[in-house]
Amino acid sequence: MLEMPTDVQFKHELRKQLTEIKRKLEMLRNKEYDKLEKEYLDEIENIEKSLQD
Repeated sequence: MLEMPTDVQFKHELRKQLTEIKRKLEMLRNKEYDKLEKEYLDEIENIEKSLQD
C-alpha cells in the first residue's frame, strides 16, 4: 500500500523545491550558466539511475 505524505511533509517538500528553484533562478540572473548546467546534468543522471533500479 502506498502511503500518502502528511500535510506537513508535503509542505516541507514544497518549501524545499521553492528554495531550490529560487537558488537556480539566482544563478541564471548571475549568469552562472556552466554551474547551472552541471547541476541539471547531475540531476538528470540521478533520475536516470533511479529509473534503472
